[in-house]
Amino acid sequence: MLTREYISPLSGRPYYRNVGLIKVYDRNDRRYSVGEIILERFDEQNFQYIIKPYWNSVDNLPRGLFQGIPGIDMSLRKDRYYRVNITPAFIGMRTPSESREDVMQLMASVGLDYYDRFEWLLRSETKCGDDNLLVERKPEGHRTVRNLKNIDDLKLNPDDTVVINDLSDFHGGNRNIVRDIYYVLQTGAKIFIESENRYLRDTEVKSMLYLLNNMLVGMEKNAMNNRRLGRETAKAAGRYTGRKPIKIDTELLRQVAEEFKNKSIIEKEAMEKLSLRSRSTFYRKLKTVKKQSDVF
Repeated sequence: MLTREYISPLSGRPYYRNVGLIKVYDRNDRRYSVGEIILERFDEQNFQYIIKPYWNSVDNLPRGLFQGIPGIDMSLRKDRYYRVNITPAFIGMRTPSESREDVMQLMASVGLDYYDRFEWLLRSETKCGDDNLLVERKPEGHRTVRNLKNIDDLKLNPDDTVVINDLSDFHGGNRNIVRDIYYVLQTGAKIFIESENRYLRDTEVKSMLYLLNNMLVGMEKNAMNNRRLGRETAKAAGRYTGRKPIKIDTELLRQVAEEFKNKSIIEKEAMEKLSLRSRSTFYRKLKTVKKQSDVF
């Protein structure tokens, strides 16, 4: 258990400050901000990390998507969690320690010629196999977004403003429209309705998120039922052969597994090298390497 000296904020003004957004990502790699993590440095080599959960966003996430931020007790519902002169577990599990033999090579891989594990994390956006969280640098200033044709490419953040005229600004079929509206609202971005000359109120956002989440759950259940019925029909007709396992060259898999273990590549790069799109498939393949060798 941490003593008071490690959780009591430092006084005074820091000479250095760096801010990242903690994001949870779903199986489609849509990212939702669940908080900020801030590094502040003071004189006499003192420093502190501050973790600020975005409780409004956290409370409206789909059930099961977010399991908390490792290393802090979110049941306390604090506005800020401090870690003074120690590295939080959340950072430690995602970044190379200073004692690693190849640590400067890893720093250089993101353009650093000095050791800074937090800056390395912001530049590499490293994912950790134990959870579905990552850290992105918090942008400076505010963005105003009007074109919603490629929503996933926007990487919306809580300080952004999305301007719409009405719901016709969202494109695609009903399921995609529901998913896209839910995503925009859940990112925390402010919604300005041009036709009404006003921002969407917090109470409206909360109600819409609840409704859209229930709609998405129902749509997913229907899709699963349709797939199940399709399989059963195919089986009855003798056409169903099951999913074929993805074949990957054994030596390539071993090489990528070792690079990923040593953090010389991040999860995204490893999956690209193996031509995999599914994280669950990626980690299943790693398990096969673990069983067959001493890579992990």
